[in-house]
Amino acid sequence: MIIAFLMMLSLFFSLGQEQALAEECITTMNQGSATVPLGLYEQSCATLGFSSGSITKDVKYNCCGQSATIRINGNDWQNLIGQGKLDGLRYEKFDKDNTTYTLTFRKVVGTTPESIAGEDFFK
Repeated sequence: MIIAFLMMLSLFFSLGQEQALAEECITTMNQGSATVPLGLYEQSCATLGFSSGSITKDVKYNCCGQSATIRINGNDWQNLIGQGKLDGLRYEKFDKDNTTYTLTFRKVVGTTPESIAGEDFFK
């Protein structure tokens, strides 16, 4: 019975540590406004969002894992999605309208992209 209690206690503390580690990898950095769009493509962390400052911006990143930026042929993308070959793929979509950026995190489920929270990108 004591062994079972110790095992439960150990599990309880390890879950708390995992939560703390997950929260530590979500970080906010202050950087120059002109570098934010470039960071969308060059950072190894996924960009969750940023403030609207004119000189500097607070940029929130998910650094719980590594990511890469790629450009994909639109026809290839549609063909692969339609064939279900991208099932499970998680990606971040950038939309730009004049000077406004919209960041959307997605996960392909079967043949349908669905929105997910940015904090869940590496889960």
